[in-house]
Amino acid sequence: MYTSRKKIHKDKDAEPTEFEESVAQAFFDLENTNQDLKSDLKDLYINSAVQIDVSGSRKAVVIHVPYRLRKAFRKVHVKLVRELEKKFSGKVSEGPSYSFKFLPSV
Repeated sequence: MYTSRKKIHKDKDAEPTEFEESVAQAFFDLENTNQDLKSDLKDLYINSAVQIDVSGSRKAVVIHVPYRLRKAFRKVHVKLVRELEKKFSGKVSEGPSYSFKFLPSV
């Protein structure tokens, strides 16, 4: 069965954190609900995700992606960031409270 666990690939003994699972679930939900991103997200997955406090109420999310998938992520980066900000920001009146950055894993 295809689940959100297919959207995150960790090393053999490493278990994803709760936050990484929530990011993987967001990817999975976007793939299943957003027709524009469905075909692009089909073969994409992440290696890890880290939440960082930037200033005050703002947070940044650094998502590590496999190096070989970096071109595919660049192709959908703008749409993907916009959709992820919607999913993680909630109700914020003064702009997004999250910003996203994709980095290739080495």
